[in-house]
Amino acid sequence: MRGVAGDAVLKALRFKSLAFVLIGTLALVVGLWEISGGGGVNPAVPIAEERASEIAAATASVYVSLRVINAALSAAQEIEVGGSIGVQASAQPFRVLEPVDDTVERVSHVIFAIAAGAALMLVGLRPVASLGLVLLGIGSLGLAAADVSGSSKIQRSSLRAARLGLAFGLALPLVFAGGSWLGERMTQPQWDSAISQLDAVAAEARVLIGEGDEVEIEVEEEAGGLFSWVGDGVSAAGDAMDAVARYRDAVRLFMNEADVLFSSSLTIIGLFVLRMVVLPALLLWGLMALVRRSIA
Repeated sequence: MRGVAGDAVLKALRFKSLAFVLIGTLALVVGLWEISGGGGVNPAVPIAEERASEIAAATASVYVSLRVINAALSAAQEIEVGGSIGVQASAQPFRVLEPVDDTVERVSHVIFAIAAGAALMLVGLRPVASLGLVLLGIGSLGLAAADVSGSSKIQRSSLRAARLGLAFGLALPLVFAGGSWLGERMTQPQWDSAISQLDAVAAEARVLIGEGDEVEIEVEEEAGGLFSWVGDGVSAAGDAMDAVARYRDAVRLFMNEADVLFSSSLTIIGLFVLRMVVLPALLLWGLMALVRRSIA
């Protein structure tokens, strides 16, 4: 009975070592092929790159909308209303929009940082995954060698290398793609609502783009006499007031929609962080916990 049990254990060890050798060789070959510029072998990378590309496109759209709103707000603030009847004076009545403008600008910076992060994922996923596969291959071959030699030191080092390689080579791209996909499915109603609110404000802002030149209402005394002076002044003031009226309506809109604009922007930022960071990190932590327990 002992001989039969010993043979079974020996066969199990040989099978385990053979499996480590096969996994290590395959991971090492694929990783080196990817590093050399071959590409297209690791199946986890294209899925993650597609998700990163979609996130980058979405952030670019949001960033453009925010910059359009920012441009309209900045243009409105530069409008000057002035007069010169004896004493010349001017004022910028739409400076009240400055806090809203500052908030939109700060939010656009955060969105730009998220877009840069998505672009970094898009560019860096493949080389990081390739290095991870190489590390996984070395660790797996080391585990096979540790089974044959019985060295616990080699086994510990190889196990760390295999876990790290598995995390970067396969788990990272898979959990990034899976986490962003899961986050999109879970938060689609909130996303649609926030984007529609932002687009509504951006549509109003686009009407004002290109109309941000300085508008001055001036009543100048000329040599044409009293009636000519009054007529010219009223005509100039009427043209300028038409332009100012458009911005006054826009100011009323932006002030009324300031809370909506702020909340929708924060919602979009939160959803991006949830999809890109939180859910992928949770999935990666859970996956590596399972691997740590299964490979002991």
